[in-house]
Amino acid sequence: MTRRAAGFTLLELAIVLMVLGLVLAGGIGPLETHLEQRDRAATQVSLERVRDALLGYAGTYGRLPCPDADGDGLPDPAFDPTRKASASCSRSTGFLPGAELGVLATDAWGNRLVYRVTAPRFTWPDADGLCNGNTVGELDLCAQGEITVHSRGDNPQTNGLSEGKFDLVLADKVPALVVSPGRNGAGATGDNGLTHAAPSGEDELDNANGDARYLLRNPTRGAASCSDSGNEATPLCEFDDLGVWLSPVVLQERLVASGRLP
Repeated sequence: MTRRAAGFTLLELAIVLMVLGLVLAGGIGPLETHLEQRDRAATQVSLERVRDALLGYAGTYGRLPCPDADGDGLPDPAFDPTRKASASCSRSTGFLPGAELGVLATDAWGNRLVYRVTAPRFTWPDADGLCNGNTVGELDLCAQGEITVHSRGDNPQTNGLSEGKFDLVLADKVPALVVSPGRNGAGATGDNGLTHAAPSGEDELDNANGDARYLLRNPTRGAASCSDSGNEATPLCEFDDLGVWLSPVVLQERLVASGRLP
C-alpha cells in the first residue's frame, strides 16, 4: 500500500495562491478607502486647529501673519512694528507659517498647507482707531477681505432639478484661508520642497492659481472625460482639496473681545 506524501501538490498550491490573491484584491479597495478617510479626517482636524491658531494670533497681535515664502515656517517678511512696509507681505499667497503659529504646516500626505491672506489690510494692526481700514490698509472694523470661497451644487432657482455643477458662493469678503491640496497633491509643494504636477481639473486649478477665488466641495475621483462646469451629463473632474477660512465676523469679535479693536 502506498501513502501519499505529506504537503501540497503544485495544483493545490496554485489554487491556494489564486484564492489568496482574490481575497487580497478584494480587500485592497476597502482598505485604501479607509486610509483615505482617516487621512482626510486628520487633515480636517489640523485645519481646524490652524483656524483657531490664526484667531488666537489676531487676538494677541491685532493682525494676521504674512505667508511663509520659503518653507522655513516663518512669515515673510518678519513683522517690524516700526516699519509699516513690513506688514505689506511680499505675496498674499504662500505656505502656512506653522512655526510662527505653533501648528503643523503640512497635511496628512506631507503637502505644505497653502495660506492666503488679504494683505496689508489684515496684516497691519489698527494704527489710528478710525474705521478706515478698507482705504488705508489696516485691520479695523471696516477692513474687508478680498477672498471668495465657492462650491458646486444644485441651483436654488431651478425648483429642485437634480444638478451638481452650479457655482455656489459659500463666503465672501474673507480675510484669510488655508487649503490642503489633498491626497493627490496636485500643484502642491511637499515638505521636501519638491513641487507636484499642476492640477488638471478646473476646480483644483482655482485653488492653485494664486488668485483670490477658491473652491471647496465634496471629493470626486474624476474620469478620463470630465468637466467641472458646463454639461451636467459629464462627470466632475478629480477633486480632493480641503480647506478652512476665517469668518470676518468671528475675527472681528475676537479682536474686540481681546481689546485689539474698540
